[in-house]
Amino acid sequence: MTSPLHGEDPGFKSPWAHPTLVTEIVPLTNNSMKIGLDNMENNAYSNFIDSIRNPETKRGYVRNLKRFLNLIPDDIFVKYLGMVPKSRELEDLTNAFIGIAKKDINVTKSLIRSYVKQIKQEVESGQISPNTVSNRLKPIKALFAANEIDMSWTIINKMFPRETKSEDRAYTREEISKMIKHCTDITDKVIILMFSSGGFRLESWDFFCWKDVVFFKDKANKYKGAALRVYRGDPEEYWTFVTPETCEALMLYREEWRSRFLRYPDENDPVVASTRFDRPVRLRQKGIRSRVDKIVTKIGLRDQSKKKQRRYEVKLDHGFRKYFNTMMRRAKVNYLDKEDMMGHKVGLEKNYERYQEEDFERFPEYQKAIPYLTISDEERLRFENQQKQDELEEVEKKNLELQDLAKRIDELENGPKARWNDFYKDLFKVQENPEKKITLMVFQMWFEMRATEEEKRDIWKKIQEAKRNGKTFDVSEFGESKGLSFDNLYSEK
Repeated sequence: MTSPLHGEDPGFKSPWAHPTLVTEIVPLTNNSMKIGLDNMENNAYSNFIDSIRNPETKRGYVRNLKRFLNLIPDDIFVKYLGMVPKSRELEDLTNAFIGIAKKDINVTKSLIRSYVKQIKQEVESGQISPNTVSNRLKPIKALFAANEIDMSWTIINKMFPRETKSEDRAYTREEISKMIKHCTDITDKVIILMFSSGGFRLESWDFFCWKDVVFFKDKANKYKGAALRVYRGDPEEYWTFVTPETCEALMLYREEWRSRFLRYPDENDPVVASTRFDRPVRLRQKGIRSRVDKIVTKIGLRDQSKKKQRRYEVKLDHGFRKYFNTMMRRAKVNYLDKEDMMGHKVGLEKNYERYQEEDFERFPEYQKAIPYLTISDEERLRFENQQKQDELEEVEKKNLELQDLAKRIDELENGPKARWNDFYKDLFKVQENPEKKITLMVFQMWFEMRATEEEKRDIWKKIQEAKRNGKTFDVSEFGESKGLSFDNLYSEK
């Protein structure tokens, strides 16, 4: 994720700059290190480049910074620096602009205010969205921060036109279904399904390897879904998930991979390989974007006659991310879990949460959205049927657990052990009265020997209920039992 460093231009010696002392590590022959001093001038551009971690952000910042600096005419540099930059290349323009900022910050403010006024004119003419204004200024702010130049942006920020809600929308499920029907091969299908069910950004494709996909299966060996690690090894790394439908497509793609490369992919191979080579070469974000563009154009979402149009109703790759977000909300997925699965920052919650990512504790929340994220009608129906079957099995399991619990409670309260414990308690109470003691012993033995276990439990419950209510139990009820009655008290049955 790093770019080659752009060294300073020794030919450009600005009259206002002072030599800056920068430490340099110099290796010695005996493997020890020492610190040396190196004179470095005009390194403003290098500082700017080094301060940006994300490659996609870096490209956007460089593009917008160049747009701004190209608008500054040479006579401005001559007036305030006494010379023009060595060239109109971005590095030389950046170093010269920072030279003006260090010499007179008010001149820099004036240039930026003039730039904002021009951007506002583009907004008023409908060429760009009001939301674009802040993006045009972000690289300038980053440039100043990287070179430790303090400037108040309050007045300039107030010049921004009011931002509006983005007018682009998410893809619909019907549109994604059309894309899949028009896929030229399994590679395109995998791209579309992973995009729509994972909700990740375009640049994530530059990271995915097979070891970043963790498949989940049920007892019937059917796919329940998969966890997907995004940005492995990067500070922005996080986990999201994909649907069972996507898992099936990935398995088909593995077979296609085997037919192309004569082996199955190993864990370090890229998830999607370019079709232009006879060896596994990663299909990077530019290639992914190109394939998606062909598909959405084929189904009529992008008019070729408006190829130069900068804004479409649905953003090419971000439309999948918006679809993911919309479906997660419809499924009532927990907001913080949804934000985490999209790689969004969730404030202090991220610092206090203690989820074990390896246990994939958020997957049950994701499962709520699987019916919404599944594109194929057949797959969605199959999943819903499986989900209902799982729910029925879960209910049956709960019922069996409740029945088992009821049996154990009944055993504890009305089983032989409970009855004998109660007998010994009563025997202790009447130990001073031999007559009652003998009667109690005879009754207990007769009761335990002369009825089925079911009858004894039923009668025992009635006896216990009578005790709790302070009533006398009617022994005539024993007559209901064929085995337990006064008629057979002395019987040899």
